[in-house]
Amino acid sequence: MKAEIYAQLDNPSSRWHLLALFVCAGLGFWLRFYGYWAGESFHIFAINDEVSAFRVAMQFLAGEHRAFYIGQPNFSAGHAPGPVWTLFTLAMLKLGDGSVPHALLYVTLLNCFLIFLVYIFARQLLTPRYALLSCFLFAVSPWTVYYSLGLWNPIPLAFLGALLFISLWRVTQVENSRAIFWVCLLSAILPQFHMIAVFYYPAILLVLYLSPARLNRGWLVAGVFAGLMVYVPYLIGDMQHNWENTRLILSGGRDFSFSVFKVISAPATILSNHPGRWLGDGLEGLFEFGDKWFISRIILVAVNLVSMILALAIVLRFAIYFFSLLKQYWKTPALMFEKYPAYSFVGILFFLPLLLFVFTGHNYSTRYTILIFPLLFVLPAFYIELAGKSKLKKFYLISLPFMSVFSIYLVLAFFSHMSDQIEGDAYFINSFKKMETVRESIKQHAGNGVRVRLVIDDYIRQAPERLRISTLAMADYIDVYEDYIESKKTNREKKYIVRYKKDSPKEVSSVAYQKNGIVIYSLRE
Repeated sequence: MKAEIYAQLDNPSSRWHLLALFVCAGLGFWLRFYGYWAGESFHIFAINDEVSAFRVAMQFLAGEHRAFYIGQPNFSAGHAPGPVWTLFTLAMLKLGDGSVPHALLYVTLLNCFLIFLVYIFARQLLTPRYALLSCFLFAVSPWTVYYSLGLWNPIPLAFLGALLFISLWRVTQVENSRAIFWVCLLSAILPQFHMIAVFYYPAILLVLYLSPARLNRGWLVAGVFAGLMVYVPYLIGDMQHNWENTRLILSGGRDFSFSVFKVISAPATILSNHPGRWLGDGLEGLFEFGDKWFISRIILVAVNLVSMILALAIVLRFAIYFFSLLKQYWKTPALMFEKYPAYSFVGILFFLPLLLFVFTGHNYSTRYTILIFPLLFVLPAFYIELAGKSKLKKFYLISLPFMSVFSIYLVLAFFSHMSDQIEGDAYFINSFKKMETVRESIKQHAGNGVRVRLVIDDYIRQAPERLRISTLAMADYIDVYEDYIESKKTNREKKYIVRYKKDSPKEVSSVAYQKNGIVIYSLRE
């Protein structure tokens, strides 16, 4: 019976294989839409960057010069070199009819489709049965769901990375493949979303150099030309400003950080169900979450710990095998690539960029791994193939159903917890949907044709981090509307300030918004 099921799952055209793929996609769609609906696509540490991206998009539409050649995401002291991320933001806003909350829905849809791309990529490297496993783990992983939401510049990296790796693999396996054009173009585009992509250039070139298949030179030249064209706006714009942004990128961020060694732990964290800093810095938020949704924080932390150990075992098992191959074939790496194409392909693209990043000495964050999500989720299948009959492998296989159910529950619990916080009075959670509600309340209070501004005073500058971050983002969000979207107003302006409810005056007759533990009221003119 077991052999028959495996045979069905190993047949891509069988009913059971297609049903399993449908279940994987359905679970992934459900979890991501629940995150959009209940959690409102909110990231506590990203909201200010998301509002900044919204501002730059509006500056682009307004014809401001800087928005045409540099983007919102910062790198060292400079900005992303080019407008592609801004154009992506504008495309999502266009689909969402100008509404950021609606644009977030289309980002979610895009990352739902990514589940199929991960399956397609896994099918190139693995047997159909293991491709389903990779697809399933990707679909229900807490980290992939968490990073499927939001209008934040690292979020599209997994989608673009999947397209890049699918194209690059085809180039290595098919003679004169035209996919080299897409390898060049996607490689050029990626740094305009996040500069972490630059560290993958040497790995991509090495894969192409070792590839047994002949390159299509015509499409290679066309791809390089298209990639250069992507940077024409940046080159012209920055040249006109004496290469200011380029010099800032090259000169900034030289201090060493021990967090660079998170290149070791970050990939394993992504493969685990440990929620990291989703609930803020420190353990208070995590413990509160565990006590509320898992009976006790001890249960949550214990399962997270087991998950981390298994994830580390998966990464280390592949690392040991890959570097043993390198030791064996160090004089003939092309032969290694020809005999072990899947292991070589993933190993080069996985380890080389991480090793190169270590030499920078900069902080490494889990979001930097978003680009290699498609690579990470073939590692569990590699582990099953490589671990032999070890006891840890047996434990992994036995625990896999439980860990999968736990991950699904954790995702649902987290976004339900976030929904409670959004609606509750303990914190002010400034999701885009909430900020739009606040903006509409202030606008209605101020009256037609009156400019409104949220003042950042000493109270906010000295406030706890959550209130400070949320107020800064909300003030910027309101300013974007006042400066670019609803700018045709009178010179009259009303100023508003934010206070915790406990710190607001007892009798305030000019309240514009009073909910979620805060009060927003107008200053006397």
